[in-house]
Amino acid sequence: MLNTTEMKRILIIVTLAMFAQVAQAQHGSHYAGSEEEIAFDGNDLVSYFESEQPVKGSEDFSYDYDGIHLLFSSDSNRTKFKNDPGKYMPAYNGWCAIALTGGSFIRPDFNEYKIQDGQLLFFEVRAFFNGKTAWERDPDIHKIVADKKYDELSSKN
Repeated sequence: MLNTTEMKRILIIVTLAMFAQVAQAQHGSHYAGSEEEIAFDGNDLVSYFESEQPVKGSEDFSYDYDGIHLLFSSDSNRTKFKNDPGKYMPAYNGWCAIALTGGSFIRPDFNEYKIQDGQLLFFEVRAFFNGKTAWERDPDIHKIVADKKYDELSSKN
C-alpha cells in the first residue's frame, strides 16, 4: 500500500499531466488529436454505429475530410461516410464529452464511447476516472451542458 507522500506525488504527476494535455488540446487541432496523426486512432467512424466495438481502418480505404485523415475498414464504409459525414462525425469534433461539461478540450480514449441521440461521443479514461461512467450518471443534463460549453469554447477559438 502507498504511503501519504507517495500518494501525493502520484496525484501531482497526474494533475500536471492533465494540465499539459488540456493545454495541448486547446492550442492543437480543430479536431481531437494532432493534424499529423491519423484521426481517431485510425478507427473506422462508421463501425462505431454498426459494430459492437470500433474496427480499425486501413490506408486502402482512406479519405481526407476537413483537414483530417480518416481510415475505413471497407470501401462500403468509406462510401457511407462520404454520403453523410454529419451522421458519422463525432460530436464536439471528437473531444471528450465529459471534459467539455467542465469547459475543457481533452483528448479522449477513442475506444471509450457511446452513441447518444444518434451522435458519437468519446470519453477520457485516466487513473481512477472513467468519463463515460461519470457521463452516465446524468447523460441528458451532461449533453445539454457539453453542447453549450462546446459552442462557447468554439466561438472563442
